[in-house]
Amino acid sequence: MACIRSYDELIQRISALRGTSLEVKTIGEFDARGRRYPLLTMHLGREAPGKTRVLLASGIHGDEPGGVEAILRFVEEHSESQNLLDRFSFMIFPCNNPTGYELDTRENWRGVDLNREFGARSPEPEARIVMDALQGRCFDLVYEMHEDIDAPGFYLYEIAEDAAYHVGERILTAVANMGYPVNLNDCIEGMPAKGGLIRRKSLKFRKTRVPQAIYIYRTCGGHVITMEPPASILPLDDRVKILLTGLRIVLGDSA
Repeated sequence: MACIRSYDELIQRISALRGTSLEVKTIGEFDARGRRYPLLTMHLGREAPGKTRVLLASGIHGDEPGGVEAILRFVEEHSESQNLLDRFSFMIFPCNNPTGYELDTRENWRGVDLNREFGARSPEPEARIVMDALQGRCFDLVYEMHEDIDAPGFYLYEIAEDAAYHVGERILTAVANMGYPVNLNDCIEGMPAKGGLIRRKSLKFRKTRVPQAIYIYRTCGGHVITMEPPASILPLDDRVKILLTGLRIVLGDSA
C-alpha cells in the first residue's frame, strides 16, 4: 500500500516544537515495512503537588488524523502558557500508530487494531511500548482524541465515578452551538446513548485486549473522555476545532 501521509514529517514537526516546559522523548522503536519507527511522547509542564495530571492521546487509529493535528496545535499554542502550566502537567502521545497513520488505515500495517491490544499477553509492539511507558503513572484526566468515519454526528464517551466531574453534556452543547451535528441515536456503537453521550452505569470491562483508555482507567481510575467527531461529514479543520473545544472545557476553559 502507498503512503498517504508521512510519519517522518510528523516527527520533524514535533521536533520543531519549542517551549521551556516542553520535553520530547522517544519511548521505544519497532520494525515495520522495512524501516525502524520511533514512538514519541511529549511532556508539557512538570508534575508537582496540586497540579492536575493529564494524559492526551491520539493517532492510535491511523485513519483518524484529526487528533494528531489537534494535539500539535494545542502544544504549539500552549507550550509557553504559564497560566495553564501552573495548573496542569501533560503527558502526550501524539501518534501511537505510525504505520496506520502513513497508510490511512484504522489498523497498523499488519491489520491489527491497536486499540484492542492493551492488556494482551503478547501485544503488538506499538501497544507494548505504550504500556511500558505508562507503567507507574497515574492521571487525573485522560483525554483521547478519536474520530468516527461512519457517524452522522459528534458523540463522546465519559467515565467518571464522581458525577461532579461530568462535563460531557457541556461539551455536546458547545459543539451543537458551533453548528456541528450531534449523533442523537439512542444506541451508538452497541451502547446506550443520550444526546450524543455514552456514559456507562457499569464500569466492568473485559480483562484483556481492551482499549487504551480503559487500560489506563483500570490502572488508576480518574476521569476519562473519548471524543468522536464525524470524519465522513466534516473537514479536518472542523474536527480539530471540536477536539480542541472539548479539551478547553475539560481543562476548565484554561486552554
